[in-house]
Amino acid sequence: MAGQDIQLHDTTLRDGARPAGRVLPVDDRLAVARCLDGLGVGFIEGGRPGAAEDTEFFRRAAGELRLASAVLVARGVVRAPGASAATDPRTRELLAAGTPVVTLAAVSDSRRVERAPGTNLAENLAAVGGTVRHLVRAGRRVLLDAEHFFDGHRANREYALEVVRTAAEAGAETVVLCDGDGGRPADEVGAVVSDTLYGTGVELGIHCRGGAGRAVAGSVAAVAAGARQVRGTVSGYGWRRDADLLSVAAHLIVTRGAAALSGGSAALGAAVAESAGRAVEVVSWQVGAESAGGDRSRSSASVLLRVDGVATAATASGGGAVEALDRAVHRALDPVLPGVRQLRLTGHLARVPAGHAGTAGTAGTARVVASFADGDGRLDTVGVAADTGAAFLRALLEAVRRLTARERHGDGRTADRGPSAAHGPTLTEPTLTGTD
Repeated sequence: MAGQDIQLHDTTLRDGARPAGRVLPVDDRLAVARCLDGLGVGFIEGGRPGAAEDTEFFRRAAGELRLASAVLVARGVVRAPGASAATDPRTRELLAAGTPVVTLAAVSDSRRVERAPGTNLAENLAAVGGTVRHLVRAGRRVLLDAEHFFDGHRANREYALEVVRTAAEAGAETVVLCDGDGGRPADEVGAVVSDTLYGTGVELGIHCRGGAGRAVAGSVAAVAAGARQVRGTVSGYGWRRDADLLSVAAHLIVTRGAAALSGGSAALGAAVAESAGRAVEVVSWQVGAESAGGDRSRSSASVLLRVDGVATAATASGGGAVEALDRAVHRALDPVLPGVRQLRLTGHLARVPAGHAGTAGTAGTARVVASFADGDGRLDTVGVAADTGAAFLRALLEAVRRLTARERHGDGRTADRGPSAAHGPTLTEPTLTGTD
């Protein structure tokens, strides 16, 4: 495995955004996609065309999203039983999304196929082969998700392997073995991947789920057994306990060397390993109002930060809470991180779920998309927290982290996207106290 490239396939915009209350507006999804591109992932799965918000995302992405290293992916399912891929509405929606790569979900557990209405084992294989073949002929690269593969391999190994072979023979470039229920032991994951690779000769990927680090352990074991693609979400975000791609990348770099991951992904893993112990932490913050004369008022902000364990504090005023927080953080950080002085806030957009005021102590989740000028380029970041002040602080400190990364390890940015988030000090999950 030494020197072998491993592809990272991020599903944060799909698996991470599925629970109620986590449906991201299209503007936010575009911003997240740009951040994922900066991380160096190979594939960004944007959603399922056909759903209104996903269709709108793909429509806007075609004109607004410029990715430097990643490829945008639309996700769908194989054609309906007894239908033709050429006329199946779901297949046509996949093509209409216009992405160069599509992911197809297909059942690989024979027992689930047999329980499904209107189909059988042979028809399921025909649907897999026919849909993959139709999409490939239309000029798409196809990745197949073999859903519930590990259960299927245990119940009917030959049929599970035949699903893999059928997809590959029809033109799928990678078949991803999915652990649908999650939590499978790492040694079992590795054994099944090895057996499947030996039995089919097909390029394989892995999609593990499970808390307590089991998804990461399973992903690493799959790579050791021969898998070439790892799917998951950033920090394991989402309700299905997907593998944390950041942890997977770091582990592979540390244990297998920088050549194990290509491009920005290699830099990502190296950064995680290299930056251990460095931190910029928000200890506390507060925003209030002060008189500006007459009936006018201004916001005032105070912050207490720790940089590499050393405390630094500052206060500042501004026309609004965000402006005041921005100035206070600069006053605290500029003396110890001089490069941060060039980071200038140019705009921000705050969203708070309906029914919540977006202040500290509410049950809502606020989201702030912040834009910064950093010399000749632009940098967009996203912060999510219980209130708008905390969300903006997270967005601002992410911009600081990226800027510091560029200074330490080279530019790596373009005029229309932020610098790569490949290196720089680790920003710990802050304990944010105070009011907004």
